[in-house]
Amino acid sequence: MLPLFGCLQMGTRARGNNEKPDGAVISYKYQRVITMIHPTTWYEVTRDAAGTVRIAWSANCEPDITVIRGPEDFFDQVGEICREYKLHRLKQSYVPRMKVLDGYMWNASIRFEKGSIYTGGSNAQPPEKLREGLNAINSYIQSIIDTSTEADVLERSRHE
Repeated sequence: MLPLFGCLQMGTRARGNNEKPDGAVISYKYQRVITMIHPTTWYEVTRDAAGTVRIAWSANCEPDITVIRGPEDFFDQVGEICREYKLHRLKQSYVPRMKVLDGYMWNASIRFEKGSIYTGGSNAQPPEKLREGLNAINSYIQSIIDTSTEADVLERSRHE
């Protein structure tokens, strides 16, 4: 009998390279989806025309989206994480070497002034160091969400 972690030993196929982007980070988007209609985790961070950093998020497969004001140096911090973890080395696609009919999917997009990093996977993750980099960005965003107050809320909407 195979142990429960036996599937992990089958390996991951990774495809597609990202060119190393240049300039400042201008947006970030991440989502993780299971077999529910709405994402388990969803973040989209942009800057509006007035220069305000807008962190839109939803969690726990709920349709509700909350948009809060982010710190002015948000994109500087994300740029530092990208450089520290060399996130341009992420592949565009990660999948298991065996066929999996159910599970989870995820994707992330980091746009820079010149270029972008796109990555995603279905039932597979990038190598540990690169995964730690994405986790560092998501943890940073979650820490901002966790310490936000009602005064930080810019708007509320729903996934369609």
